[in-house]
Amino acid sequence: MRLPSHRRPAACLRASLLAGAALASLSSTAMAQEVDDYDYDDVEVQELVVSGARPAGSVIGDITPELTLSPQEIRAYGAASVSELLTALGPQIGSGQGGGRPVILINGGRVSGFAEIRDLPTEAIARVEILPEELSLKYGYPAEQKVVNMVLRPRFRATLVEGTVRTPTQAGGGETLGVHGARLDILQGRRLTVDGKANWTSSIEESDRSITGGEGPFRSLQPQSSDVALNAVYARPLDNGVSFSVNGLLEASESESRQGLSPFGPQAQLRNTERQTARLAASATGALAGWQWSTTGEIERGEVETNTDRASGGQAFLDTARTVSTSGQADLVLNRSFIELPAGQISTALTARASAVELESEAVRLGAVQSSDLSRTVGELRGNFDIPLTRAGEGLGEHIGRLSANLNLGVRQVSDFGALESYGYGLNWRPTPELRLLGSFSRSDEAPTINQLGDPVTVTTGVRVFDLVRGETTEVARTTGGLATLDAGQKDVFKLGATYQPFDEINLRLQANYVSTRTRDAIVAFPSASTQVEAAFPDRFTRDASGALTAIDARPVNFALQARDEVRWGLTYSRQIGSEPTAEERAEMRRRFEAARPAAAAGTEAATATTGRRGAQGTAGRPPSGDEGSPDGPPPGDGAGPSGPPGGGMAMGGRGPGGPGGGGFGGFGGGGPRSGVFQVGLYHTLALRDEVQIAPGLPKLDLLDGAALGSGGGSPRHQLELQTNYSKAGLGVAMNADWQSATKISGATPDGDLEFSDLATVSLRLFADPGRQRWARDYPWLRGARATLSIDNIFDARQEVRTGAGVVPITYQPDLLDPVGRTVRLTVRKLIF
Repeated sequence: MRLPSHRRPAACLRASLLAGAALASLSSTAMAQEVDDYDYDDVEVQELVVSGARPAGSVIGDITPELTLSPQEIRAYGAASVSELLTALGPQIGSGQGGGRPVILINGGRVSGFAEIRDLPTEAIARVEILPEELSLKYGYPAEQKVVNMVLRPRFRATLVEGTVRTPTQAGGGETLGVHGARLDILQGRRLTVDGKANWTSSIEESDRSITGGEGPFRSLQPQSSDVALNAVYARPLDNGVSFSVNGLLEASESESRQGLSPFGPQAQLRNTERQTARLAASATGALAGWQWSTTGEIERGEVETNTDRASGGQAFLDTARTVSTSGQADLVLNRSFIELPAGQISTALTARASAVELESEAVRLGAVQSSDLSRTVGELRGNFDIPLTRAGEGLGEHIGRLSANLNLGVRQVSDFGALESYGYGLNWRPTPELRLLGSFSRSDEAPTINQLGDPVTVTTGVRVFDLVRGETTEVARTTGGLATLDAGQKDVFKLGATYQPFDEINLRLQANYVSTRTRDAIVAFPSASTQVEAAFPDRFTRDASGALTAIDARPVNFALQARDEVRWGLTYSRQIGSEPTAEERAEMRRRFEAARPAAAAGTEAATATTGRRGAQGTAGRPPSGDEGSPDGPPPGDGAGPSGPPGGGMAMGGRGPGGPGGGGFGGFGGGGPRSGVFQVGLYHTLALRDEVQIAPGLPKLDLLDGAALGSGGGSPRHQLELQTNYSKAGLGVAMNADWQSATKISGATPDGDLEFSDLATVSLRLFADPGRQRWARDYPWLRGARATLSIDNIFDARQEVRTGAGVVPITYQPDLLDPVGRTVRLTVRKLIF
């Protein structure tokens, strides 16, 4: 049966999908380079490091990394791109301060945005550093996010071709097919990336799963969707130490879901959503009159269009909603040290930022037209000052170690809210080389987003919810969108943190953080129906004459107070597995490398003349550090640490030039064709308090002890994250396990409490690089190939929800909570050097 026009994929989107896939394939084929004769990981090449100097690409300031990963350790995660690596590093980069995605740096400098680095292959990374939230102040950001510094190889050139198939093990829908092609060139500060990808995901209907009381093929548990993305980056150094980068991004997606059986015939009511986003961003860095400066700017335009079938009063309607957002932002960050104190110089970071956003929306609901046109401009000034108080080994510092203080102030002028202020202060104390302590406090005013204020109002009928007031499952009409009457909130965060590396000979690092957060007038998504919530917001709930819930207005609200205290502690351990290469093997590696150097000499000299950045680094019988990378010089091999000598390196757990623990999580060098790496990370989050006061005069709700704001239950008191990796000679396995403790909603049903079981999920990733096997040396086309088999949620674990009588409410059926369950993904990937 032919679908009406609003139900068919838009022609422009279909053309974009085909064009994106074609471009990705063509770029991968047309730019392919001849494979050189090097074995990818047979040579250890390291940059020349002067004793006492910091490694190239380090961040500014005196805060040292919590964790540093070498190429071998990065490879052990089995991640193909920066995006996948950050996902794999979730336990290490998680923050209790609510900042979301970490601040990403390249070679110690700011970037134009996450899109600039998200698609880089991990083989192009020489070192990854993970640093605490306090460092983000030095780069002009609030201290709410961890900082991840990606140090890239000076030389790398490759074309990438990748295909992915992902499927749930439960029969019936949910399969995903993906294609990905990219080209990357890095040469002495110049960087060019062209990346294209497309994905198709099939729907999961209720008839595909074991759903009681469902609507079978007429309701979707997961929509059918497709998306395409084209991403390009160009960066290069200019004269006088100035460098810049430009990033362009185009994304388009489309989804279709079934909303239930139509009352007008045996067909489903449909919802179609189309999204298009275009973004252009740039960044530049340099120095002037003693100031280090960096600036970024971006413009972005996004469009979302939704069409939803509705029925009311025996009539059919087509509800439509269209939102167009246009935004721009530019900032300037200045860094400089000044005013000499006995313990050192005061350093400062001054930030000026301006942004503007316009949100236009128009919605047709049951034939009635609603429209809004919102705009916002923001001007921000922020200053951060780091003040050294003692110097290690001198004066008072001889007794208490190194101590520095931090002070930061900021003000934002928001056009529709007025002035919003922020300030913070803290101490950074290193009493011994093995121990670092951090303490900080911050207060910031937070305004609602433009989307929370102005998103178009949309009503979805037939939404199943669990009515906590009556203890029953019901279907309601759910209203979502923006609310123009939201107030600004105020957030206070207090943090104490410690990092300890107790042994020189064992690469073990312990971390612990205590974070206390208080948010007044917190802006939150609207919770599910409960006695306390309905008492505070009676106008948001509609009930019929019998008291049954029929509608919920789920637009965001302000809560009077949110309070959470937590302790998060963990450890990371890494050790090298296997033997070092023999003297004969080292000689053969060096001979092979030296034999190939003349082929790249002409190109290297030309690049040197252009950039003027190449130094006379190198030692007898060893290439300069600039020769690190692909065909013009092979990348570091297994075990290449950030600061060790070629083929040798620091002993495990040795302290690098960046300060104690410079090697971080396996910062040792050494290794070779027979060596491998084993890593373990274990983190435990203990919630001490999680309370909410919905409105003044109402009692506080203890989310750790029976209270809940949503149908998902309260907050777990305990959460565990376990991560372990092992890789050797091109073969590897990575395992992640997550566990959270049980929760409950007290008195939610006539039979008593609604009990939510604990939940443990385990995921496994197996990967093989056949080109790194000895037998593959006679098959050069295998170099850079990788096959990855991932199994997410191996045991197909689902949270169990039961009433006091042991009954599973309809809303909490396992296949409704998680219709996908266990999935298997196979990825075949080829890097052409």
